[in-house]
Amino acid sequence: MSLLHPGLLYGLILAAVPLVLHFLMRARPKRYDFPALRLLADIRKPNVQRLRLRHLGLLLLRVLAIAFLVFAVTRPTLPSANYGLTTAELITALAAIAAVVGAYFAVKRFWVSRASGNGQQLLRQAWLRTGSIAALILLLLLLVGWPYQQRLRGEIQDPGRAVQLNVPVAAVFLFDVSPSMGYRHANQSRIEEAFSLAQSQARALPSGSKIAVADNHESLPFNFLSDLTSAETRLQRTETAQPQPITISLNERLLTAISLQQNDREEIQQSFGGDGESDQFLREIYIFTDRTRAAWDVDNAERLRAQLETVPWLNCYIIDVSPEQIVNYALSNLELPRQELVQGQLARITATVSNDSSAPLESLVSLYFEDAVGSETKRDQQTISIPAGDSTQVTFTFPAEQLGPIQGELRIEQSDPLQVDNNLPFSIQVNARPLIYLVREDEQEAFVWQQALAPTPLVERQAHQYDIEQISPYDLAGKLASVDQPGRRTPAVIYLQNVERLTPAAWSALRAYVANGGGLGVFWGNSRVEAENYRNSGQAEWLAALPTVHSRSEPVTTLTIQQDRHPIFQYLARVDALGLFSNAGVRRYWKADIPGDSDVLARFQGGEQSPAIVARRHGRGQTVTIHTGVDLKGAAAQNNWSELARLGWVYTAFADQLTRFLAAGQPRLVNRPAGDTVIVSLPVEEAADQTLLQLPGLKQRQISLPYRGPFLSVSRAEESTADQQGNAEEGRLGATELGNYRIGNVERPAVGFSIHLPDNETNMVPISDADLDSLLGEGRWRLSRSYEQLERSLSLARLGQEAYPLLVTILLAIFVGEHLVANFFYGRSST
Repeated sequence: MSLLHPGLLYGLILAAVPLVLHFLMRARPKRYDFPALRLLADIRKPNVQRLRLRHLGLLLLRVLAIAFLVFAVTRPTLPSANYGLTTAELITALAAIAAVVGAYFAVKRFWVSRASGNGQQLLRQAWLRTGSIAALILLLLLLVGWPYQQRLRGEIQDPGRAVQLNVPVAAVFLFDVSPSMGYRHANQSRIEEAFSLAQSQARALPSGSKIAVADNHESLPFNFLSDLTSAETRLQRTETAQPQPITISLNERLLTAISLQQNDREEIQQSFGGDGESDQFLREIYIFTDRTRAAWDVDNAERLRAQLETVPWLNCYIIDVSPEQIVNYALSNLELPRQELVQGQLARITATVSNDSSAPLESLVSLYFEDAVGSETKRDQQTISIPAGDSTQVTFTFPAEQLGPIQGELRIEQSDPLQVDNNLPFSIQVNARPLIYLVREDEQEAFVWQQALAPTPLVERQAHQYDIEQISPYDLAGKLASVDQPGRRTPAVIYLQNVERLTPAAWSALRAYVANGGGLGVFWGNSRVEAENYRNSGQAEWLAALPTVHSRSEPVTTLTIQQDRHPIFQYLARVDALGLFSNAGVRRYWKADIPGDSDVLARFQGGEQSPAIVARRHGRGQTVTIHTGVDLKGAAAQNNWSELARLGWVYTAFADQLTRFLAAGQPRLVNRPAGDTVIVSLPVEEAADQTLLQLPGLKQRQISLPYRGPFLSVSRAEESTADQQGNAEEGRLGATELGNYRIGNVERPAVGFSIHLPDNETNMVPISDADLDSLLGEGRWRLSRSYEQLERSLSLARLGQEAYPLLVTILLAIFVGEHLVANFFYGRSST
């Protein structure tokens, strides 16, 4: 406990005044020798005892009244703790009072009322009252007071230093600069309000204090500024008070702030000879935030809470700058079934529209296209009606008519205080149809696979995804030799379907084709395949598997998927169709030898667990072998090797995913949330030594390839990983802003991508007190919503819990008690 005005304790001397008056002015009985007074001799002794008890009680109340009055005006403060009674303590106190009251009336009935004579009865009643009060006080001390002080002792672990209002403060001002802090209220954004409060607090700090200013935009270290003037200047910079699309969790920045305070404290202690108690500063961290849950990493709270437990001398203050009522309309959860399309396909864009307000929303959501120079054109619109606190989805479809990137944004036409999430940028990369070589000896065998990749109805409408060219095995070498000639297209994927044999020249051309980035798929679904021909031209060095003998399964077997997260199977797994695919019956298959660097993606069930689907990387390309048939030849007589071709849309999806994997590996993602690194590989024909990087806001710069900027990597398609890492140009431009980006010529950019807000980044749901307790520890943080509340929190933390209101309450109770006792004392006793 500490006192704001300890000198006033001399006033306790006044508590002796009632004692002096009591002894000097007490009435002394006069002796009269009238014979009639002898009749009262029998009751004199009980009356004196009863009056003495009343004298002592009244005297005690008057002494306590003066003592508590003096003590109250000294304004004592107590260490921070929960001084209120808990529910259990309150119930115990009420039970003790009820027990004493019940015992009082019981004793009065069976003891006081049976006294002989009026004087004896009054004496017993006086002793009963005194004993009841003493018993009540004793019970309250034992049953309530003792557990109460034990609990407070556990809460008050550090009594703190003596009260000094002018002790310098080492403060860290940590600002949440998440996008939601751009919410405008009373003509101010939340971050502007935060900086305004911080400036007021900086001016209120004692002389000699120091401040460090930080935010959660980047994970860079920070230090204390030289003086308060420098801190106030820093807080007045308007460019600093801007929300950022890319942020890290407040947890991480708080850990950095704690480390800064620890290091600074240790340096000061070492300067005083290593005394662990010597520190010139109060240590405080101020967190200015709108208290949204998205700014915190609640799932990883243990590390922060454990770190705060090691610094009991550090106080944390959360300044909540969020408005009382939220009105926010947001676009989020951008979904594109395919971010890369071929010319003529139908593009589909879906997004979620949320209404975070207390009133329903009636508005338009529009689809805008953006050309290469940033001009916008409205393409479509939809009317939405969303109840308060609800959400809905909007979907737009349009044909992909032009090659290159299609870019634009979805936009809520209704304005609100937070504009950053009213727009949702998007990009779709439109490519020319990939050319697929389907090498076959029997057109009937190739028919089903060709229809899976390019169905005739879609070909007739020019809406198919792949251009299929069937060729004979004898023409393969010549075709590959002529792809470099003008007007010739290089195939993206080559399939060998039940090919019996190839010439050494064809094998050599296939090896070079794969090494340069091509994809090769090999199907063994016929007994005519000549196993030796797949071995004698060095295929062991690059082909995924080498056939040995074909086998018949009795009974029919199925597949066991070994790598369900492989790109070939990811889509089927996502739509819960992988079980259908793996349960397709297989009657016959080829056994094979597997090179050491190949990946077995699936096996045939049975005793030998023979490999069924195998993948292998060679150079910049991929090879995949499937060791059973994918056609329906002989299906009428159940002579087809497998039932894979009977799976309908599952078979079509498998053919598409296998082709995509062989053509380019993982599909290119051109829509990324802020903070993700965008990796761009320019087509070989488009990638010169330099190219143009266009950013949102009509900013652009010429960059050299390969290029590395913040969250952005640009390279040529033919560069190896080592080349990209070793020769990259480091630049300041990157994917750090929301909007659409383009790489290439202004008239015809080769590649485009978009950066949007992470989902739920502007979700205005506040973090709960329970979550803050899990992050910071119970009792380790204080919440304020205004500067006045912040001042009260600081006073409570620095000075402790002021006992003045409690003492005044007790003083009032004593005065009331004294008044009652005095009236009862001077009044006439009942008979």
